[in-house]
Parts: sequence; structure tokens; C-alpha cells
Amino acid sequence: MGKENEAVEETITTTPSNDQDLTSTTNAIIQSQDEAENRPQLVRTLSTAPYSIFTPKTKLFIVFIVSISSLISPLGASTFYPALDVLAQDLHVTPTLINLSLTTYMIAQGIAPSIIAGMSDNSGRRLSYIICFVIFIVANVGLALQTNYAALLVLRMVQAFGCSAAIALSTAVVADIATSAERGRYMGYATAGLLIGPAFGPTVGGVLDQFLGWRATFWFLVIFAGMLLIIYGVFMPETCRNVVGNGSIPARGVNLSILGYLQQRKHAKEMLDDGEMEVASVNLAAKQRAKFKFPNPLKTLAILREKESLIVLLYNGAFFTGMIGFATPAIPVLYRDIYNLNTLDIGLCYITMGMGSLTSALTMGHAVDWNFRRHAKRLGVVINKGKQQDLSNFPIERVRLEVVVPGHIIGTLAILAFGWTLKYKTSLAGPEIALFFIGFGVSTAFNISNTLLVDLHRSTPATATAAVNLVRCFMTAGAAACILPLSNAINPGWAFTIIGLVYVCLTPVLFLLMSKGQKWRTETNALREKKRTAKLAREAIERDTESQEEGDDGLSVEPHEKEKDKGPQ
Repeated sequence: MGKENEAVEETITTTPSNDQDLTSTTNAIIQSQDEAENRPQLVRTLSTAPYSIFTPKTKLFIVFIVSISSLISPLGASTFYPALDVLAQDLHVTPTLINLSLTTYMIAQGIAPSIIAGMSDNSGRRLSYIICFVIFIVANVGLALQTNYAALLVLRMVQAFGCSAAIALSTAVVADIATSAERGRYMGYATAGLLIGPAFGPTVGGVLDQFLGWRATFWFLVIFAGMLLIIYGVFMPETCRNVVGNGSIPARGVNLSILGYLQQRKHAKEMLDDGEMEVASVNLAAKQRAKFKFPNPLKTLAILREKESLIVLLYNGAFFTGMIGFATPAIPVLYRDIYNLNTLDIGLCYITMGMGSLTSALTMGHAVDWNFRRHAKRLGVVINKGKQQDLSNFPIERVRLEVVVPGHIIGTLAILAFGWTLKYKTSLAGPEIALFFIGFGVSTAFNISNTLLVDLHRSTPATATAAVNLVRCFMTAGAAACILPLSNAINPGWAFTIIGLVYVCLTPVLFLLMSKGQKWRTETNALREKKRTAKLAREAIERDTESQEEGDDGLSVEPHEKEKDKGPQ
């Protein structure tokens, strides 16, 4: 009897999830399982554990690794930019057809994360990363050995499938380990690889093509991805909150790494030394790990039905297209025709844009976090270090987008300057300076709007970032296909002026989100909660129905046995 009372009075501290709603939902599921299995209902208290058990140094290591891994997507796309003409000659096709391989790459890159990201939100980041690296390696081996145009198109799509999800996963990892108050800095670091890759990729490709031939670019990618596969397999800890919570739930199988094991062991020892006991719902976590759910790509499309998210996605994709879809593919042809540069020189010209992106990544994240603290102080919101803030009544849209506005203006002016310096054939310094500010302005707007989208979808960050990929890649694919014909039809000055005018028209969108975003977010969250409640109610009814069909020992009772139990009528 004493043991039963102890069981009833037991207090379990659940590992904190991404937000308060998910914590309450998890507790409701556990409670309904207790009732369905006729167990004594346990009293549960809200966790006082930190948002993440990883130390600041470990967080920086994790973010550094995911930033390096996100390089494989832009490197896969851009390393052979300087060799486009050489590749066309070797495969006996026109440069226009070779540019088509860029378009098919972007289309595949937009679709693939919708599958991989959903899997990572359910089964963990490590497994998804490992699958991506293996696919990427196989595709690059094929590209290095292929000898015809059809194989190039197919293998480029496979290559995109293997590398594109790394972008969504890097953002998701930041959401796993960083609160909203510190997310700006970490997000800037994590996406640095994505944004500097298009700049340094052509540089690497130009050097390799100049001295070893275009096939060497793909062998370089095989080696790079192989190194990442080893690092992830051995060191990278699992961060997915649906698998390891704040890191305190022991990882198993493919989710377990050396660093993750050491971090969990250290945390357990600290809890024991402090005389505290943090118990997660181990049974529930084990069931979640055991059940592999095939990813549903439609969840990514569902984000497009949300008003605020759709506007952020369209803005994010349109602005990013200016750098990756228009400026980057135009450089090899325009620079060769205007400045008579070889492939190595063209590759080196991308460095300035990469430096602009890197400058944004290292500085503007701090500005975002400062603005968060400024608004929190103004509203009397206390920021607890290591704890996730309640954003339900916090103007997160204004906090993020106030920092986007300067980047938007800088990027727009730089796009205009880039086109007209090429039109008037100024010294090479003219378009190169413009490229630096394109990298800075576009990267600022992209990073921060991406961070806002993660704030709006904290429980499924990888799926949200997959939606970013879907929109921006489709936009970029169209832009890459039309920029050269547009520049030839009018001239680079007017071609990039049209793009700049589009960005001028997008400016009011920022202020619309700042004024209406919080209201739309409240409406969306209310609708989500309504759907979640209805789902839990349906699950409870199904469990009640199943329990009525089971015997006291939990075994199913056959119909003829039920008749025997009734006895004579």
C-alpha cells in the first residue's frame, strides 16, 4: 500500500520542449496513456531544466559543424560555374543547355528537403545528415565519371537531393539548442556556409578547372562530403528535441555519438551531485524512437496555407533570388565578355560577394539579439538565460524585421549598381564593390527572415526551413534560366533595374508584417490548438474503443469466448 501511494505521489519532471504548448500536449498524451492502461495517474510538474544541456562551447562547435556542412549545397551548385563553357564543349552541347542543368538542380533542391526535413523532425538530425552525405557522395562520383549530357542532368538532380536538405537541417539544429533570445547570433553563424558557398565555390572550381580539369571539381566534392560523413558519424551529437529533448534523454543507435554520450554523462553526474533527479518520459521517448514515420512532404506545403508564413516565404525567396538566381549565374558570361577573364580569374571575382555575406553573418546576428533585448526591456519581459521565452504576446516580427530594413535597402541599391557598372563597362572594381554589398544586404535579409520563420514554427524547424528551400529554389531556378536572355535583350543595366524595382515594391511587405504579424500569429496558433485538441480527442476515443475490446489481462478476447463468459441465458 505504501508503494502504491509513493507511485501516485511521484513527481516527474518532463524535459522542456520547444514551447509551452508542446509540453502541455506531451503531458496530456502521457496522462491519457496512464488512464488507458489503468495505471495510477502521476503528478507532473513543469520542468525547471534548461532549454538545452549543451554548454556554450559545445553549442559553438555544433553550429560550426552544421555551418560547414551547409556548404555542400552551394558548393555542389557553384563549383563548376567557371567551367560552364568548357563543360559545354566537352559534352558537345550549347551553353544554354548547360545552364539548364542549373535549373534542374534548383528544382530538385527545392523538392528534396520536404522529404528529408520531415524525417529529421521525427527521427533525428544525425540520420538525415548521414543519408544526405551518402547520396551526395554517390552522385558526385557519377558526375566525375559521366560522359554525356543526359547523365549530367540526372546526376545533378541526385546531387541536389543529397545536399539540399543540409540547409534545412542546419537551421533546425540551431532551433534545437538556442532560445529565441540568442537565436540571431547562432543562426547567422549556421547559415554562413550557405551564403558564402556561392562566392567561394566558383573560386575553388576555377582553380581546379584551370589546373586539373572540370572533373576534379566533383572529386573535390566527394572528398569534402566524405570528411563530413566521418565527423558526423563520430562526433556530432543528436539535437532533435523530439528524440533527445533538451539533450538529457539518452540517444540510441544511429542517434548516439561520442560527443553526445559524453555530454549526457556529464549532465547526469551534475544532476546526481546536486541531489536532483531529472526524469524524462523514457517509455514515451522510446516509443517515439521505435516508430519510424515515413516523412510527409505535404506538411511543408501546409505552411504555405498560413498567411504570415506565406508572406515571409515569398519575401525571403524573392530577395535571395537577386544574389543566387541573377547575379551569381550572370558573372561567368558577363565578366568574360566585358573583361576578357579566364576561368580562374572569374572564380576569384566571387570572393567579394562571399566576404559581404560573411560580414553579415558575423555581425548582424548580434544586432538581432540586441534588438530582442531592447524590446524585452521596453515591454518589461525578463530574459532568463538558457530558458525559452514565451512569444505569444511578444512582437517578434517587429524585433526581427527592424534589422532587415537596412539590409533590404543596401541590397537593393547594390543590385542596381551592379547592373549599371557592367552596362557602362567601368573598371572591375565597380561591380566587385557592388557584389560585396549584394552579399551583405541579401544575406542580412535572408538570415533574419529565415530566423523569423523558425520562431513561427519552433516545434518543426526543419519542415519550416524546407518550405524556405522549396520557394527560394523554384524562384532561383526561373531566374537562372532568364537572366542571360534578359541581359542580352535589353542590357545588364536595365535588366538589374527591373530586379531592383521588384525589391522596392517589396519594401511595404516588411512594414505590413511588422504591423499585422502578431495578430496573424495569434489567429494561426489558435487554429493549431483547436486542431490539436480535436486530434487528441479522437485518439482518446480510439483508445477507449480498443480498451473495451480487451480483457482484464490485456489480451484480445475472441467473440466465441465472450459468448462463453456470458453463461447460459
